[in-house]
Amino acid sequence: MTAYPRIESVEVPKLVVSTSTRRPSVRFRAVLAGACFATLLIMPAVDQWLHLSTRFQSTEKRALAARPTLDFPHVKTFVHQYEHYFNENFGWRNALFYAYSSWKMNVLGQSPLPEKVVVGKRGWFYPGNHFAKIVDQHRGVDPIQPRELRAIKDRLTYYQQQLARQGTRFYVMVVPDSYTIYPENLPDKIKRHSGPSNLDQLRTYLAQQSGISLIDVQPALRSAKKERPVYCQTDTHWNDFGSLVASLAMVGRVRQDFPQLIEPRLADYTIKSAPGIGGDLTTMMALHSVHRDSIQYIVTPRKSLQARQTADIPNSEMNLPSSRFIGPQPAMPRLLFIGDSFSFSMNRFVPQYFGESFLVRSHRLDLALARAERSDIVVVEIVERNLRELADL
Repeated sequence: MTAYPRIESVEVPKLVVSTSTRRPSVRFRAVLAGACFATLLIMPAVDQWLHLSTRFQSTEKRALAARPTLDFPHVKTFVHQYEHYFNENFGWRNALFYAYSSWKMNVLGQSPLPEKVVVGKRGWFYPGNHFAKIVDQHRGVDPIQPRELRAIKDRLTYYQQQLARQGTRFYVMVVPDSYTIYPENLPDKIKRHSGPSNLDQLRTYLAQQSGISLIDVQPALRSAKKERPVYCQTDTHWNDFGSLVASLAMVGRVRQDFPQLIEPRLADYTIKSAPGIGGDLTTMMALHSVHRDSIQYIVTPRKSLQARQTADIPNSEMNLPSSRFIGPQPAMPRLLFIGDSFSFSMNRFVPQYFGESFLVRSHRLDLALARAERSDIVVVEIVERNLRELADL
């Protein structure tokens, strides 16, 4: 019988990790986390003191809350006001929003403000539902109602009758939304309604039910866009070339009733291109320095067709001044033009065709003003998405 050697058991030494080697690592991480947290807490205060983030400016179109003063014994009111002030002015606020916007746009390809800005194709941006539910309007889920059409017709008819008593002709000019002129650059998720738009319905209704002169500049803009862009890619408005085209179309329609007006011709203007800038839509996202229009236009009328501005009147309603002009032929009919922000660029292209012009930035037609001006022509301009406001003009 074979004898096998006896194997002695060998005890394997255990690896023992001293708690003294673990504690410094845990303690270091805890200290580091606490230091980072404390730094984040004091960064806003430090920035308000040292102004480290001043290159990141607020892009909000409103005045931010001002620092309140303590009016003893109204301490609770002061605390509430100071909280509101701090929430709108804390350090690094604008820088943090810029970082967030950049991440959403450049990494995710999404709008950081989806209710205000819609990201389209090929560098185009569109206003979002925050603006009169414009997306819903063009998708056909917010159609204008028959009662609204009647209310608009009644309101415009009233103004037409009142102005006719003093021998004044009344016109309404509707500026198309960028959705209407550039539907091809909308994102795929927004499917435009295939039926008649709210503007189409209003145009048809007024033609059938009233004698209101509705100036339609869509055909002129659609034709002109084959030659040059007529709207801004990063702004809610048209560019200066689009404004010129629409202005000439408007004057051309009025000239049908006032043939003595100078014939509006595109050939009377010099159009030069320049590098584009960021518009109001990308400014809202704090990305106007990155996302800009590919081009902008500088439009100049020939010297013999230039009007002279005689007054610039501050206007608190729209933060855009109202302006008075005298045209190169003062004996021509007088114009009172009531318009929104789209009309501001028309200052350079409309007054030269009339004797005297008063271009007012407002959402209301003041009959007392119209009587005082004794204008031969009154034009009300409004952007397509705000059509319903005509019922309260």
